[in-house]
Amino acid sequence: MEAESAARQVYRVVIDAPIERVWSELVNTTSPRPFFYNALCDTPGLAPGAPYRMISADGKNAFVVGEVLEFEPPHLYTQTFKFTTNDDAPCKVTYRLTEVEGGVEFLLITENVPAGTQTEKSMASGGKWITQNFKAYIETGRVSFGARMMLGTMALMKPLMPAATRTANWPLGKYQR
Repeated sequence: MEAESAARQVYRVVIDAPIERVWSELVNTTSPRPFFYNALCDTPGLAPGAPYRMISADGKNAFVVGEVLEFEPPHLYTQTFKFTTNDDAPCKVTYRLTEVEGGVEFLLITENVPAGTQTEKSMASGGKWITQNFKAYIETGRVSFGARMMLGTMALMKPLMPAATRTANWPLGKYQR
Protein backbone atom coordinates (compact mmCIF):
# COMPACT_ATOMS: atom_id res chain seq x y z
CA MET A 1 0.00 0.00 0.00
CA GLU A 2 1.35 3.41 -0.96
CA ALA A 3 1.62 6.10 1.71
CA GLU A 4 -0.73 9.03 1.34
CA SER A 5 0.71 12.37 0.23
CA ALA A 6 -0.47 15.86 1.03
CA ALA A 7 -1.88 17.93 -1.80
CA ARG A 8 0.51 19.81 -4.05
CA GLN A 9 1.16 23.25 -2.58
CA VAL A 10 2.19 26.29 -4.63
CA TYR A 11 3.62 29.43 -3.04
CA ARG A 12 3.85 32.39 -5.44
CA VAL A 13 5.36 35.86 -5.33
CA VAL A 14 6.56 38.44 -7.87
CA ILE A 15 10.04 39.76 -7.16
CA ASP A 16 11.11 43.15 -8.51
CA ALA A 17 14.53 42.17 -9.86
CA PRO A 18 16.15 40.73 -13.00
CA ILE A 19 15.79 36.96 -13.38
CA GLU A 20 19.58 36.47 -13.37
CA ARG A 21 19.84 38.04 -9.92
CA VAL A 22 16.92 36.03 -8.53
CA TRP A 23 18.40 32.81 -9.91
CA SER A 24 21.88 33.61 -8.61
CA GLU A 25 20.61 34.15 -5.06
CA LEU A 26 18.44 31.02 -5.19
CA VAL A 27 21.28 28.70 -6.19
CA ASN A 28 24.13 30.33 -4.24
CA THR A 29 26.30 27.67 -2.58
CA THR A 30 28.98 29.94 -1.10
CA SER A 31 27.18 31.60 1.81
CA PRO A 32 24.28 30.94 4.20
CA ARG A 33 20.90 31.93 2.76
CA PRO A 34 18.79 33.85 5.29
CA PHE A 35 15.59 32.97 3.40
CA PHE A 36 16.51 29.27 3.84
CA TYR A 37 16.77 29.64 7.63
CA ASN A 38 20.46 30.65 7.36
CA ALA A 39 21.39 27.28 5.87
CA LEU A 40 24.16 26.81 3.32
CA CYS A 41 23.72 24.49 0.33
CA ASP A 42 26.53 21.92 0.42
CA THR A 43 26.86 20.05 -2.88
CA PRO A 44 29.58 18.92 -5.29
CA GLY A 45 27.61 20.75 -8.01
CA LEU A 46 24.06 21.66 -8.90
CA ALA A 47 23.20 19.20 -11.67
CA PRO A 48 20.67 16.38 -12.02
CA GLY A 49 21.70 13.43 -9.84
CA ALA A 50 23.93 15.50 -7.55
CA PRO A 51 23.43 15.12 -3.80
CA TYR A 52 23.02 18.19 -1.63
CA ARG A 53 22.46 19.00 2.00
CA MET A 54 21.44 22.21 3.73
CA ILE A 55 23.92 22.73 6.56
CA SER A 56 24.62 25.24 9.31
CA ALA A 57 27.12 28.01 8.58
CA ASP A 58 29.70 26.29 10.78
CA GLY A 59 29.16 23.00 8.94
CA LYS A 60 28.31 21.05 12.10
CA ASN A 61 24.62 20.33 11.43
CA ALA A 62 22.66 19.13 8.39
CA PHE A 63 18.99 20.07 8.37
CA VAL A 64 17.89 18.83 4.94
CA VAL A 65 19.29 16.23 2.54
CA GLY A 66 18.32 15.35 -0.99
CA GLU A 67 19.21 15.03 -4.64
CA VAL A 68 18.94 17.47 -7.54
CA LEU A 69 16.35 16.20 -10.02
CA GLU A 70 16.21 19.05 -12.57
CA PHE A 71 18.44 22.07 -13.05
CA GLU A 72 17.68 24.42 -15.95
CA PRO A 73 19.15 27.91 -15.34
CA PRO A 74 17.61 30.41 -14.87
CA HIS A 75 14.13 28.91 -14.79
CA LEU A 76 13.85 25.56 -13.01
CA TYR A 77 15.40 23.78 -10.02
CA THR A 78 13.79 20.61 -8.65
CA GLN A 79 15.09 18.48 -5.79
CA THR A 80 14.12 15.74 -3.40
CA PHE A 81 13.88 17.07 0.14
CA LYS A 82 14.11 15.30 3.50
CA PHE A 83 14.41 16.82 6.97
CA THR A 84 17.16 15.07 8.95
CA THR A 85 15.10 15.31 12.14
CA ASN A 86 12.17 13.35 10.73
CA ASP A 87 11.86 9.72 9.64
CA ASP A 88 9.39 10.75 6.90
CA ALA A 89 9.96 9.84 3.26
CA PRO A 90 11.48 12.53 1.04
CA CYS A 91 9.20 14.89 -0.84
CA LYS A 92 9.81 16.97 -3.96
CA VAL A 93 10.45 20.73 -4.04
CA THR A 94 10.47 22.77 -7.24
CA TYR A 95 11.55 26.36 -7.70
CA ARG A 96 10.31 27.92 -10.95
CA LEU A 97 11.21 31.41 -12.19
CA THR A 98 9.34 33.19 -14.99
CA GLU A 99 9.87 36.73 -16.23
CA VAL A 100 6.62 38.71 -15.92
CA GLU A 101 5.63 42.36 -16.00
CA GLY A 102 7.03 43.88 -12.82
CA GLY A 103 9.82 41.37 -12.30
CA VAL A 104 10.11 37.63 -11.83
CA GLU A 105 7.37 35.26 -10.75
CA PHE A 106 8.88 32.91 -8.18
CA LEU A 107 7.02 29.67 -7.51
CA LEU A 108 7.93 27.29 -4.70
CA ILE A 109 6.05 24.03 -5.27
CA THR A 110 5.93 21.11 -2.83
CA GLU A 111 4.75 17.65 -3.89
CA ASN A 112 4.55 14.16 -2.42
CA VAL A 113 4.82 15.46 1.13
CA PRO A 114 3.90 12.58 3.48
CA ALA A 115 0.41 13.43 4.78
CA GLY A 116 -0.16 13.86 8.50
CA THR A 117 3.56 14.12 9.30
CA GLN A 118 5.83 16.67 10.91
CA THR A 119 7.30 17.23 7.45
CA GLU A 120 3.86 18.27 6.19
CA LYS A 121 3.48 20.79 9.03
CA SER A 122 6.98 22.19 8.52
CA MET A 123 6.58 22.47 4.75
CA ALA A 124 3.25 24.28 5.08
CA SER A 125 4.65 27.02 7.29
CA GLY A 126 8.09 27.03 5.65
CA GLY A 127 6.82 27.53 2.09
CA LYS A 128 5.14 30.81 2.90
CA TRP A 129 8.05 31.98 5.11
CA ILE A 130 10.69 31.19 2.47
CA THR A 131 8.72 32.82 -0.35
CA GLN A 132 8.07 36.05 1.57
CA ASN A 133 11.62 36.32 2.87
CA PHE A 134 13.22 35.45 -0.47
CA LYS A 135 11.32 38.38 -2.00
CA ALA A 136 12.33 40.70 0.86
CA TYR A 137 15.98 39.63 0.62
CA ILE A 138 16.20 40.18 -3.14
CA GLU A 139 14.40 43.53 -3.06
CA THR A 140 15.89 45.04 0.13
CA GLY A 141 19.03 43.07 0.91
CA ARG A 142 17.62 41.56 4.09
CA VAL A 143 14.79 39.38 5.34
CA SER A 144 11.88 40.78 7.37
CA PHE A 145 12.33 42.00 10.94
CA GLY A 146 10.34 39.03 12.24
CA ALA A 147 12.55 36.66 10.27
CA ARG A 148 15.70 38.31 11.62
CA MET A 149 14.38 37.87 15.16
CA MET A 150 13.59 34.21 14.48
CA LEU A 151 17.02 33.58 12.94
CA GLY A 152 18.66 35.20 15.98
CA THR A 153 16.69 32.95 18.31
CA MET A 154 17.60 29.91 16.21
CA ALA A 155 21.30 30.83 16.50
CA LEU A 156 20.97 30.94 20.29
CA MET A 157 19.28 27.53 20.28
CA LYS A 158 21.90 25.86 18.05
CA PRO A 159 23.71 24.12 20.94
CA LEU A 160 20.44 22.28 21.62
CA MET A 161 20.17 20.78 18.11
CA PRO A 162 19.48 17.03 18.14
CA ALA A 163 22.52 14.80 17.63
CA ALA A 164 20.69 13.32 14.63
CA THR A 165 21.43 16.53 12.69
CA ARG A 166 25.22 16.32 12.96
CA THR A 167 26.78 16.41 9.51
CA ALA A 168 28.85 13.33 10.37
CA ASN A 169 25.54 11.42 10.35
CA TRP A 170 24.63 12.79 6.90
CA PRO A 171 27.48 12.46 4.40
CA LEU A 172 26.56 13.72 0.94
CA GLY A 173 24.33 11.16 -0.73
CA LYS A 174 22.92 9.63 2.47
CA TYR A 175 19.15 10.13 2.62
CA GLN A 176 18.05 7.89 5.50
CA ARG A 177 19.22 7.47 9.10
